[in-house]
Amino acid sequence: MATTQVLMDAALARAAAAKEADLADLFEELRIPSVSTLPERRADCLRNAEWLKARLDRLGMQTQIVDVIKGGLPVVVGEWNGRPGKSHLTIYGHYDVQPPDPLDEWQSPPFEPEIRNGCIYARGCSDNKGNHMATVKAVEHLFEAGGPPINLRFLFEGEEEITGESLPRYLRANGAKLKTDAVLVWDGSFDEEDNPTLATALRGLLYLELHARGPAVDLHSGTFGGVAPNPINTLARIIGELKDRDGHITVPGFYDHVKQPSAEELAIWKQKDKRYAETILKVSGARALEGEPGFLAFERTGSRPTLDANGFYGGFTGEGKKTVIPARASAKVSMRLVPDQDAADILPAFENHVQSLTTPGVEVKVEVLGIAPPVTCEVDNPAANALRAAYKDVFGKDTALIRMGGSIPVTVDFQEALGAPLLISGIPQADTAGHSPNERLVLDQYFLGIEAVIRFICRLG
Repeated sequence: MATTQVLMDAALARAAAAKEADLADLFEELRIPSVSTLPERRADCLRNAEWLKARLDRLGMQTQIVDVIKGGLPVVVGEWNGRPGKSHLTIYGHYDVQPPDPLDEWQSPPFEPEIRNGCIYARGCSDNKGNHMATVKAVEHLFEAGGPPINLRFLFEGEEEITGESLPRYLRANGAKLKTDAVLVWDGSFDEEDNPTLATALRGLLYLELHARGPAVDLHSGTFGGVAPNPINTLARIIGELKDRDGHITVPGFYDHVKQPSAEELAIWKQKDKRYAETILKVSGARALEGEPGFLAFERTGSRPTLDANGFYGGFTGEGKKTVIPARASAKVSMRLVPDQDAADILPAFENHVQSLTTPGVEVKVEVLGIAPPVTCEVDNPAANALRAAYKDVFGKDTALIRMGGSIPVTVDFQEALGAPLLISGIPQADTAGHSPNERLVLDQYFLGIEAVIRFICRLG
C-alpha cells in the first residue's frame, strides 16, 4: 500500500477532477422523493435504499439491505475490512427526508435539484443526502487511489425522520459483530459563524399526541352551544397551560434533573450570544425571540429543555361555514430533553398534569409517537482530534464545540451497542431550511466536505 500521504494526495486530486460527477450523483439521489412519513412514498424509500447499496457495491464493499422490522424501512450496510490490524470507522447517514409541504412556498420543485446563487436547492440536500453523499464520494476517491488506509463500514437508515426502530434494533442485535473504533454521525452542520462543529451533547425527544374526546358526535353549535363539552376548547386550554407566559414549562418535576452547563461553556456562549440571537432572528423571520428569561439564546437552544405544540386539528377546517361543536380534537406536542432528563420520568408526570387540566366532559388520552434520549459525547479522543485537524486543513478554522438542539434518535443506540466514540458533525451551513421550503446547501460545502472526509480518514490511518 502506498504511504498514507501519497494515498491522500491521489484521492484529493481525483476529487478535484471529479466535481461534475460527484454533483451528478448527489442530484440523482436528491431526485428520489424518499419521504419516510408518507405511506405513498414507501416505494421511493426502498428505491433510495437500493440506490445507495448499488453505490457501495461499485466500491467493492460487502453490502446488504437488511429488513429489520416487518413493514419498516431497511438498513443499508456496507463493509470493507481490507486493512487487517488497522483501525475501523463506522459512518452513519439517513436516506429518508421530511415532507416538502407547503409546496407553493418552494421557488423550484423540491425533488428537482437546482443551483441558484451558489447553493443547491432540494429537499434532503442538507438533511441528510448532501452530508452522506460527501462521505460516499470521499471513500470512492480513496478506493480509486489505492484503497482506504483503514477499515470502513457504512450504515444508512430510512427512519431517522420518524424516530424509527429498524437501525436501533439492528445495532442492539448485532453489537458484538459491529465493533468499531469510532462512529462518524455526519448529520450535523456548521455554526452561525461558519465554523465547523463537533457536538458535546444532543437534546433528546419525547414526541406525543393528545387525543381529546367530548360528545359522541359533532353537534350543532346553536342547539348545543353552552351545554355540550367542546374538546377543542379544552385541548387548547391544556396546550396553553403547559407553559406560562415566560416560557416556563409547568409539568411538575420537569426541570428536576436538568444538567447545568459548565462555567467554561457559559463563558464561550456569552461571547457569542448577541450575534447568535441576531442570526436566529434573521433566519427565522420572527419579530422577537421567546423563551425562559434569565437564559442566553445559546442556552435556550442547546442546554435547556423545551415543550412545543407542533400541530392542532379538529372540527371543521374546510372552506366556508359549518358551525359545529366537534366530537374530537387532537394535538401533537414535542419535548426536547437535555442531559440528565429521562423520558420515563417525564411521561407519567406529563400525563398526570394533562388530566389535572382537562374538563369533566372531555376525556384526553396521551399517545407516544417517539422517544429519543439525550446524549453526551466525549470530544477528547484520537478520532475527534483527527476530524478537527482535517477541518482545520480544509476550512482554515478551529472546530466549535457545541450542544446541538436537535435530536438524532439512533445515537444512544450507537453508544450503548457499540461503545465507541461518537463524532457528531456535518458540512451544511447553519441556515439550511432543513425541514422547511427551499432547503439548501452551499455548493462549495459539498466539495470541501468530500475533501475533509478524505483527510479525516487518512489521519485515522
